[in-house]
Amino acid sequence: MKIKNFFAKIKYAILPFILFAIVLFLTFFGVEMLYKAGIINASQYHVSIIDEFIPLVPQFIYVYYLTFPLGIFLFFYLAYTNKKAFYNLYVTLIICFLISGIIYIFAETILTKPDFEPKSFTDKLVVLTWGSTAPVNNFPSQHCFMAIAIIIGCLTANGKGNNRKMNKFFIYFAIICSLLICMSTVFTKQHYFLDIIASFDIMLIVYPIVKVCKTGDKLIEWEEKRAEKRKLKKIEKNLKTDSK
Repeated sequence: MKIKNFFAKIKYAILPFILFAIVLFLTFFGVEMLYKAGIINASQYHVSIIDEFIPLVPQFIYVYYLTFPLGIFLFFYLAYTNKKAFYNLYVTLIICFLISGIIYIFAETILTKPDFEPKSFTDKLVVLTWGSTAPVNNFPSQHCFMAIAIIIGCLTANGKGNNRKMNKFFIYFAIICSLLICMSTVFTKQHYFLDIIASFDIMLIVYPIVKVCKTGDKLIEWEEKRAEKRKLKKIEKNLKTDSK
């Protein structure tokens, strides 16, 4: 019964999740296809002094791959605990990913991978990851967008508008993992340090604006009006059926 209740409470988040997945695909893989087709160009940007001191740590690749499973779980967990916080974060993510897509199209950058001879399974996984996509779509980092979103979601889940409490152990675990995910993007040489800074800057500008505009409240109100209209139509339909 608890599992059934959980799915009943998060079903409203399924369509937003699908829309977010489409935006993710278009802003990353869609732009990458444009680059491979030669429709958009990419330029090399300079490595910062900080990057020169950041070593390649292959073991971070496992943390790197934790990004989207943890992000998806938080997406629906937040939808279950706090609808207002969910909508605020959801709109923020959509806007941030669209911004990143626009930057990728008009100011695409290439990241040069270091010379590295894989020896262990972990090393080979790193090299496989490097080769799985083109070395573009770096500034800002969408992985960091997800990591920052997880942190925001955890910090706002038990705030105003919550219907249920998010588990405190999960909050601590998710925040620590998110910080490690941001670190993993540079320790696996998937991003430069400036990519992380750009992601934080964009996210921390967009989210307050979305919150000040009371986006979550407005979407909940819109959702309730739609539900009320459906209810009235159902009543009218039943009355017509009974009159026959």
